[in-house]
Amino acid sequence: MTSSKITCKLFKLTGIKSLDDVKINILKRSFTDPLLITKRDAELMSSLSDDEKNFYFTWGEISEPNELKLQTTDENEEKKEICAEYLIATANIEYPKRRKRDSNGNILPKMQRVNFTQIVTYFLSFNNIVHLIICSSNYAHQERVRKLVGTSFIDQSDKEYEIPSDLFNWLFFQYIENDGSLGDGLNLMNINGFIGNTADEHNIFKGVSDQTSELIITKAFISNGEILRTITARLRNEDIDIVFAIDYESNTQIYVTQSEKLKLLEAEDNDTFFIIYLYSHLIPKLKSLYNESSEQFLSNEKKQFSEKIGLEVIKSIINKNSLSLEEVSRLFNSPSTLRDTDQNSRIING
Repeated sequence: MTSSKITCKLFKLTGIKSLDDVKINILKRSFTDPLLITKRDAELMSSLSDDEKNFYFTWGEISEPNELKLQTTDENEEKKEICAEYLIATANIEYPKRRKRDSNGNILPKMQRVNFTQIVTYFLSFNNIVHLIICSSNYAHQERVRKLVGTSFIDQSDKEYEIPSDLFNWLFFQYIENDGSLGDGLNLMNINGFIGNTADEHNIFKGVSDQTSELIITKAFISNGEILRTITARLRNEDIDIVFAIDYESNTQIYVTQSEKLKLLEAEDNDTFFIIYLYSHLIPKLKSLYNESSEQFLSNEKKQFSEKIGLEVIKSIINKNSLSLEEVSRLFNSPSTLRDTDQNSRIING
């Protein structure tokens, strides 16, 4: 059954070169998570059986390897075929309930203090690199699956799927200035949400609407030089029309019921198709298109765009508060305002 939303947490694997390596080194693993109790109960712990004092993470259903083949164009505008191989494995996870003791303070039987969940995972082999995709929004479950996979197999960094800091701002620019045309047949149909950090890294702003481009807070945020950390967007090309949220590490939420395959491309189901297509084609394509445009964007367009939307913010505030030009002029002609502006300029320019 297709879900309405899938959360994907992405990890690069190290020491794993193929899906055969996944089968041999990862899918034969299990992990034992001990029951956590106080030191004073150490003697009690020794009297429990292994099954009673441990929780087990194991692999359940494992699919056969499959592949998704797509036609794309390279940097020389020549057609080429890309092939992404993948398999799906279900992680069976036991984990403790909050209540561990009965009314007399005795440890409950395991069946009364254990929860059980199944987490769908994908192993994606693409461009000679294997990635793990954990389909869960629960951080604790993500960590349990990581232990089952083996943390020694999980890389600390993933440059291939790291989103450049200005790519989200570039998307916003393309949406406003170029009707969402990103190039190579890919179109940004909408941006309907964002999360961003201000320069001090402690304050987080979030905006959500049917048309975030119309949110004055978004324009104010970008024109002030801040960085978007996450956006929710709708992208469309000849293959797919997809709505998803993505952060700077390429972790995503895919809105399956709002997304559509536009071609009869092979995949086991919609969930699988959207996940594999997004990571094997769409995100690399976004990065590639940005890289081709980034020099011009960063050297020229970004500053002009920031100034333009900054003026729109000022105009909106003036209109919203029925301010007169005299009142605005008085504000900027006051000594305190000039002093604050000069101090801010010195901070920005170092």
